[in-house]
Amino acid sequence: MSQNNLARKKYNNAYSNVSKKPATNNTEKIHLSLSKFEKSVLFVGTVTIFILMLCLVGAKITLGNYSTGLQSIESSLSKIDNNNTYLRQEIGELQSSNRLQNIAKKSNLSLSNKNVRNVSK
Repeated sequence: MSQNNLARKKYNNAYSNVSKKPATNNTEKIHLSLSKFEKSVLFVGTVTIFILMLCLVGAKITLGNYSTGLQSIESSLSKIDNNNTYLRQEIGELQSSNRLQNIAKKSNLSLSNKNVRNVSK
């Protein structure tokens, strides 16, 4: 039995030595510098994106202004349309035959069928 314990001790010592070794990290940070062409491409791309963002904001502001103008025009158009409808209704009431006959009676006028002439277009 003493031999088995001796073998275990040697075996454990062999593994314990391996685990006690400090871990060395051989990876180094590599710093790559950009070429002049790459720098110029990045600069032009950044400036282009910035200009496009400004154009987009300007276009949205312009669109909002036009939308407000369109709403005011639609509102005034609706008011004019309502006024036209009211005036057409008033014209219809003023041209009604009952109203014309009442005015004729007040003025002692009479309607003679001999004097009526139908004109068709």
